Amino acid sequence: MLSRKYRANKDDIEETIKSGSNIQGNFVYAKVSRSKKDINTFAIIISKKTEKTSVGRHLIKRRISSALEDIVKNNEKDYLKTIVFFYKKAEKIPETSLFYDDLSDILSKISS
Repeated sequence: MLSRKYRANKDDIEETIKSGSNIQGNFVYAKVSRSKKDINTFAIIISKKTEKTSVGRHLIKRRISSALEDIVKNNEKDYLKTIVFFYKKAEKIPETSLFYDDLSDILSKISS
């Protein structure tokens, strides 16, 4: 599970959704805040439109969170932004390794 210090608060999430820039991935897309923060903060949002059951939404959130935790642990880079991840609708819920590849791709686009 992603450490609490990396979780975005409600105000930062709302600001990022309203004024952030989009970065597309295969299974996930991200909204990135335009303002600098003291630390990287992340949020994961899964809509009822993309996954109907709460069990499915929690499974997706756990897989994304697990992949994100591995990336943050292994990565030395500081993005110093609020990043909100949204899940795209898929026929089958992807494995954690696919989320890992997708998230690392998105984060590499942010850092460049």
